[in-house]
Amino acid sequence: MNEPQHGRALARAAVDWRRREIPEEVALKTRLHILDTLAAIVSGSALEAGRAGQSYVRGLGGPGIATVLGSGDRVPLIEAALANGMAAHADESDDSHETSQTHPGCGVVPAALAVAEATGASGDAFIRAVSLGYEMSIRFGEAMAPGLSFARSSLSCHAYGPLFGAGFAAGSLMEFDETQFLILLNYLAQEASGLTTWRLDRAHTLKSYVFAGMPASNAVKVAALVRSGFTGSGDVLDPGNRNFFDAMPSGMAPEALQRGLGQVFRILETDIKKYSVGFPIAAPISALEEIIARHAPDPEEIRQIRIRYDPDWYKVIGDENGMPDLNLRYCMAVTLLDGGLSFAASHDEARMQEDTVQRLGQRIDFLPSEPGQDRFEARIEIETPQATLTARQGLHVAGRKENPMRPDQIEAKAAELFAMVLSADEARQLVTLCRDLSQAQNLGPLIAATVPAAQP
Repeated sequence: MNEPQHGRALARAAVDWRRREIPEEVALKTRLHILDTLAAIVSGSALEAGRAGQSYVRGLGGPGIATVLGSGDRVPLIEAALANGMAAHADESDDSHETSQTHPGCGVVPAALAVAEATGASGDAFIRAVSLGYEMSIRFGEAMAPGLSFARSSLSCHAYGPLFGAGFAAGSLMEFDETQFLILLNYLAQEASGLTTWRLDRAHTLKSYVFAGMPASNAVKVAALVRSGFTGSGDVLDPGNRNFFDAMPSGMAPEALQRGLGQVFRILETDIKKYSVGFPIAAPISALEEIIARHAPDPEEIRQIRIRYDPDWYKVIGDENGMPDLNLRYCMAVTLLDGGLSFAASHDEARMQEDTVQRLGQRIDFLPSEPGQDRFEARIEIETPQATLTARQGLHVAGRKENPMRPDQIEAKAAELFAMVLSADEARQLVTLCRDLSQAQNLGPLIAATVPAAQP
């Protein structure tokens, strides 16, 4: 028996996605991920990577048919996807999916947003397209992740997965038929790129481009090519011919593309972060906040703070990382000083140099994990004159699929992020519009609400 042609199966599923019944829990989870990603875009629009995207698209000129969130600039379709994608990953607050090694939302939502605005799509169509985009991002990520791990390859799954997800979301909103989705796959395969060299950058600009700006804009470009009539026959994923996966490192798992397709909704497995920091920082901060909640130690009295963690994590979030939201020592110090970790504190570069932060940070020791300690578990010990305070946090930190945040908690997080750019009233209005998104005739009011009434 011949193996199935993966591309044709995905194309058929994508066409069906526009008319099939979406389970209520999937629709709710998709809406919450849209809200979470919009919050990342709006707050990220004021940060370095977001500003870089805005500067680029403003310099291009041309007729504007889509909006750059936060600024209100009207720019061409592809450039809107790029600028909003850059902002979506600017502050590390966006969602993630572990086994696919992807951040689906920062690639999928900006692409879908630009196309939905340009086509006048309804809120329901937008939600369906985003749901499909997550499905494809994760499936392609899991098909490629075995061969694209950091240990085996310099290619970045974080770029490849969202490219395909964003492309399918855009194609859905452009109402592609099966043949057009197959052509879309051919062009997406040509655009597939991305290296893990983003790790060399000490800011978020390059990383945001690789994770979000590049896949979102390339996907929209490809969808626009297909809509205009570009042809490209054949199934680029057909295992019976030399195909896309043959060009990749060994270890690819293309069977993941169809496993449970149409029955298992992968967005339900996607995490929404509680903390706006790099993933490895979440467990230590969660353990530290538990100690603060139980004992409220006075930072001035703390003699020493010890963290026991897998040494590999220190390579990612150690002292060589100059970004506040990716520097464990800084995040731990300000969490102790403030009684918790806020978005504002985790993005305050100037505060990293403050004497009180520096002095407390010098009392933090990074130690290797103990025998039997899981690689995702962080153990914290704080020495005070009265006692040694301890806590530990494993993989299932708040926001993980096994320990999900409630809708009201996600809305509260979004309101905090929106308020970095919008007024408190504007932030609340935007949360309400997202809550009612499935009834919206188009995205006009939602998009308009992302721009502050009083521009600086």
